[in-house]
Amino acid sequence: MPWILLLVAAFLPATAQPAKDEAKSADATQQILITVERETPQGWQVIDPAMVLESGARLRFRFKSSFPGYLYVMNQGSSGAYLTVFPGSDSGADNRVMPGQEMMVPQTEGVFRVSGPSGYDVLYWVLAPARMTAGANSNYRPLPAPPRPGSKLSSLTPRCDDSVFRARGDCVDLDAGVQKVENPEKLPANVSQAPGLQARDLVFDKGKDGSVVTVPSKPTGPVVYEMRIAHK
Repeated sequence: MPWILLLVAAFLPATAQPAKDEAKSADATQQILITVERETPQGWQVIDPAMVLESGARLRFRFKSSFPGYLYVMNQGSSGAYLTVFPGSDSGADNRVMPGQEMMVPQTEGVFRVSGPSGYDVLYWVLAPARMTAGANSNYRPLPAPPRPGSKLSSLTPRCDDSVFRARGDCVDLDAGVQKVENPEKLPANVSQAPGLQARDLVFDKGKDGSVVTVPSKPTGPVVYEMRIAHK
């Protein structure tokens, strides 16, 4: 901070302190928490986001952010087709995110069902500071798309990590779960057109009971990351 600003601040009345505190808070690291739940005969259970799932598994997500915005979720299935899963007529239309308030995705009684060839479904999670314009948001509906050429996920089959399997008995694939976008240039059109999109140094903490995405400071543009769902 320049010395001239420090000198001016020394003569400000005490009532100006909250504004400085707010600015400091805005610069602090921010976090997003995502929890994956699978439907079982006993009810909904939290699962490891990197778990390799059987075809037909029924999922839902819990999402919470320390900063506000508007949430958009688009899926690219292992078949290569794009499909917007939230917001939508079947998943809920209110995509406004309030700080510290948990959101269920989908918001309705519906669920997301895992299907298609063995591989990875890629969910693009976008938390934008403002609603997307009609132009950037116009293809938030089921759309066919060709497979992503050059994607390392296009020809891979999920594999269990032996060390996790021996310790917990769970089939977990270390390539699954939350992580940075693999190919930013191949983002779905309505994501790549989001105003203020830029590379960010996101930090991912992938735990078996949930995932945390840490943002270095309160963003002024969209935060975008992948969640890979592995399935047989």
